[in-house]
Amino acid sequence: MYPALALGSFILLLFLTIPIAVAIGLASFVPGWLGAPINPSQVVRTIVTALDSFPLLAVPLFMVAGDIMTAGGLARRLFNFADAILGHLNGGLAISTVAACILFGAISGSSPATVAAIGSMAIPLLTDNGYEKRFATVLVITAGTLGVIVPPSIPMIIYGMAANVSVSKLFLAGIGPALVIGGLLMAYAFWYGTRNKDRIRTTAGDIPFLKAVRSSFWALLAPVVVLGGIYGGVFTPTEAAAIAVAYSALVSLFIFRELSLVQLIRVVGRSALTIAPILIIAGTGAALGRVLNLLGVPAMLGNFVSSVVSEPLMLLLLVNALLLLVGMVMETLAAIIVLTPILLPVMLLFGVDPIHFGIIMTINLAIGFVTPPVGANIFIATQLTRLGLVEICKGLPIPLSLLILGLAIVTYVPTISLWLPMMF
Repeated sequence: MYPALALGSFILLLFLTIPIAVAIGLASFVPGWLGAPINPSQVVRTIVTALDSFPLLAVPLFMVAGDIMTAGGLARRLFNFADAILGHLNGGLAISTVAACILFGAISGSSPATVAAIGSMAIPLLTDNGYEKRFATVLVITAGTLGVIVPPSIPMIIYGMAANVSVSKLFLAGIGPALVIGGLLMAYAFWYGTRNKDRIRTTAGDIPFLKAVRSSFWALLAPVVVLGGIYGGVFTPTEAAAIAVAYSALVSLFIFRELSLVQLIRVVGRSALTIAPILIIAGTGAALGRVLNLLGVPAMLGNFVSSVVSEPLMLLLLVNALLLLVGMVMETLAAIIVLTPILLPVMLLFGVDPIHFGIIMTINLAIGFVTPPVGANIFIATQLTRLGLVEICKGLPIPLSLLILGLAIVTYVPTISLWLPMMF
């Protein structure tokens, strides 16, 4: 009864448009208030303990790094580099957009930040060169999901904290799935370019390759420094996030000179307004997960699933369906913090690797960025293009189907996720 009351109160508060961080926090206290053997002080201690976390510090740092790189010109140079390599192909500018999303995601770890940074450059350029505005917008929206699938990924950091697994291994595991999903979206862009090549202007040669390499060298070096340091054992993911902030600030201020010190301070201030609610969600979400654990929800769910499902493949199908639905209506980081303590024990019971499950959860919830009603990527794109929600949704079926196809491939071929962690 108490678990149902906690989850029911959470859902009710969401319907009452209570901020999600407050809703999660209040739901954590409900069982104790109604007589469950849970002291409210336990909830408060859990919130404090969750926020007093060294790995969690990577989340705000990567977000700040992404905002600085957007304002400081690194994102634009990454896009120009991708276009110099891929612009000669059919649909080359669209393919370059997907590649740029991968490159920017390899620094920022955020899907909405990727859409905002790459979309603000790519969408006008695509439409000026003959691509339909809706196609350009939808491509950026869906390719933006790669921002949280390619390492470093903010949702993976949160999952690693909630599941007590190695964030570095999660980062390694995300490389294969990012390439699979990115490849599917590039194939879609190539198909569109081939089908409409008579009215699309190629951008090959607009920026000579050597010039693109020279101008983007310091931008391209950023993911090498961040990811190379992590995988080389030089520093932890949290330390890498701090280095990403310092690196992006120094390059923007002194090499590209596209930011002044005053502008840098303003960028960090704007980032803080985004970061604060996310950290509150992390703390209250950890508390709700702890309460549900104390109430025995994972054990009850495991017993129920064991009674109705006998094969891991069917379990993965059901969990994917659940996570896709959750991603449509719930903020990604909150969903990870609340659901990981509930679902992970069940997955372990059926022999699913926790690293593999982390990637599955990340991809599912990344798809939530492109599905209404939450769909953060969609709402960012509407601000960039002034296209209506309905108009954008009309263009989503094909690329969204490709995201789900990529999810299915990654789900049922675990080697795609696990071969790199196993190798290292």
